[in-house]
Amino acid sequence: MRMDNDLWPVVRESARRVLRLENISIELPIELASDFNELCDEISQNIPSRLVFPKVVYSEAESIEIKLLDSKPNFDETIVVIGMIEPDENVCWIESEIFQGWAWLIESCHDLLEAGYPGCVGCGGPNSEEPWNEVQYRSNRKLLEKK
Repeated sequence: MRMDNDLWPVVRESARRVLRLENISIELPIELASDFNELCDEISQNIPSRLVFPKVVYSEAESIEIKLLDSKPNFDETIVVIGMIEPDENVCWIESEIFQGWAWLIESCHDLLEAGYPGCVGCGGPNSEEPWNEVQYRSNRKLLEKK
């Protein structure tokens, strides 16, 4: 994905979350199982101190959902959605067909891991040290679409 793609910032933030947060699950189609396994292998190779890896849930949903798992049942928090249906404003939304959005996410995870993320300062890309503001991002993106 090129940096001039208007989805680049949210894809990058989503990738940072996948790599930084340990207790997550990824709900995706079974067709993406090998990509998921390769991602876990790459995380293991590049972050050797990491002992907890993403869990997978296979589904035929119209979106891919990444959730932060809570120790209490039914309190999991959706943190990333790939798909065409807009989620809540506190969720990183990669507005894309799921297979394309997943490919972008995997590519961004790979790029970040090669750069040394998350164990480095500033290698997460522009604004990676700042808190993510999904509401502002979506607002800016809508303004760009009107032009």
